Amino acid sequence: MKKFCAIVFACLAPFFTALGALENPPLEELVPLEEELTEEDFLSIIELLSNEEAVPDDDILPEVEASDSSIEKKDRPPRKELDIEGADNTLCERFHNQFLTTHGRQQLVQALKDSAPYRPFILATLEANGLPSVIQYLPIVESNYKTNAVSRSGATGLWQFMENSMSPFLKKNSWYDERYDPWKSTEAAVAKLKDNYKMFNDWALALAAYNCGAGAMSRILKKNPGKDFWYLAEHNLLSQQSALYVPKLLAIADLVENAEYYGLDDIAQAAKESAESPIEEFDYLTVVGMMSLTQIASLTGIEKATVTRLNPALFRNCTPAGSSYELRLPKGTAKEAEEKLKDAGLAMDAVIYTVQQGDTLWGISRKYGVTVDDLCQVNGIKENGILSIGQKVIVPVFK
Repeated sequence: MKKFCAIVFACLAPFFTALGALENPPLEELVPLEEELTEEDFLSIIELLSNEEAVPDDDILPEVEASDSSIEKKDRPPRKELDIEGADNTLCERFHNQFLTTHGRQQLVQALKDSAPYRPFILATLEANGLPSVIQYLPIVESNYKTNAVSRSGATGLWQFMENSMSPFLKKNSWYDERYDPWKSTEAAVAKLKDNYKMFNDWALALAAYNCGAGAMSRILKKNPGKDFWYLAEHNLLSQQSALYVPKLLAIADLVENAEYYGLDDIAQAAKESAESPIEEFDYLTVVGMMSLTQIASLTGIEKATVTRLNPALFRNCTPAGSSYELRLPKGTAKEAEEKLKDAGLAMDAVIYTVQQGDTLWGISRKYGVTVDDLCQVNGIKENGILSIGQKVIVPVFK
């Protein structure tokens, strides 16, 4: 009988394993051979194993869940492949998880909404220059699509150009800073990325070089010849910021491009709406000398908010004195605006005065023969505003 029981339990061991009753114990520990089992005991065991109610099938193999999951996947659209590889790399996973949180999804949705005035233009510029469409999401990494963003290190604008990296792509002087202009800075970013790709012949490296600098990336590759971005990132050969820069971009791009695949309806809707925004068209008018945006709006009939929005590089609220400037205006308004501005007796030059101790707006106005209101309009300050020593004040010079 002992031999019979041993044979029976040897045959039944796989069933116990499937039920979770075995965790690699020897069969002898499960059923001591020195204990006799009757034939009645054996039949009871067989009856227990054949009883469907005793062990529900879904406790062994969750067939219902597997079936439901497969149905859901069939209903989803296929997952799109990005035009820059690497979205499945493990370094992207942390950003996938980050943007799948409630806060992360809200942040991504808001960034997509803010991208509406610029993303279609950016995508068209990328296509015209043969760059990957994934780069349309780089301003989310850089600035969350905020045109006035300034980092703690001084990186500025939609594409976060540092002052020492803007040449020859963008210009900055005491009157304007083109890093704030989303259209000009987009063209500059595309040109810079294009140069990076020519240098490194790899988009992941070109993007990382946009973050850390082409010179720094060249030095790293010289020390690690033949290595790609992912090797450099995984072996701590890049700064942490640069190592995570490309994975964050690819994670964002994957979630947006495959929002329906992942079931992210809010992100899919925001992406669709911003992508369908029309590309804004403009007129350009070359003006010579200093004109305040307030004066331009008043004389042309174009709302000041519109003039300001279309010319965000003019951080002093006026065109530069002593030089020409290409003013951006709504489509179809330049010709009439030019005629009105020519007929107006506007200031065509200016000086920049440095405030000294004891200076007031009234005193400065008397010194230069202008009104306090002239100073306030040009400088965007209030009549009762307090001046600071060393502050720069634009003083219009009327001809």
